[in-house]
Amino acid sequence: MLAKFDFHTHTMYSDGDGTAAAMVEAAEARGLEAVALTDHGPELSVGTPRGKLAPMLQDIRLAREDAGIPVLAGIEANVVDEWGTIDIDDEFTRNLDILVVGIHNLGRAGGPVELARDYLRRATRAMERNKIDVFVHPFFFHGYLAPHLSLEDLEEFVRLAAKRGIAMELNMKYRVPDEDFLRVCMREGVRFSVGTDAHTAAEVGRIDWALARLRRLGAKREDLILDKFLR
Repeated sequence: MLAKFDFHTHTMYSDGDGTAAAMVEAAEARGLEAVALTDHGPELSVGTPRGKLAPMLQDIRLAREDAGIPVLAGIEANVVDEWGTIDIDDEFTRNLDILVVGIHNLGRAGGPVELARDYLRRATRAMERNKIDVFVHPFFFHGYLAPHLSLEDLEEFVRLAAKRGIAMELNMKYRVPDEDFLRVCMREGVRFSVGTDAHTAAEVGRIDWALARLRRLGAKREDLILDKFLR
């Protein structure tokens, strides 16, 4: 049986509307087994300012104390250059329970093929250089870019994720990735995460699309990243 969890949410510390406590309460009301609070890193225009990172973690800890489910302290770090650098340093990540990483900017103009190649390069280098738990909204940048890459490119990317123990997210906001990509992940043993990308409490835990897609793939609980964080 598939588990219900949400490992991609945003609070008022970045571009969300709710407090940490409100997001956790919503997760419990939705019957989730766990929730992660993952505000944007500081280099994004709507990200958490560096001076507020410590208070953000403190608010998550306070919300966890009153919660009836596991609450993970996380951040959605940004890949900030073509070398795969992220906007959170190792010292800060040691204070986190989960590190999710996404790409929100690309440095090259051009058509979808050029954008897809740039995205792939940055994502690959980020996974090689950083200890990442989840890669979020994979291959989405103002549209879904995976169809503009070869199967060989995608397979190589997925094999790297498997080697590095990085889960791929089923993102509810953008409804990515597609089933072809997910099947490659299944074949190579890459686990899946589920994230609403919620920016309000009302969005937390609304994961029906992701669960339906996972069921069509024949995925089971052991194919999900959840239990890694429940031990």
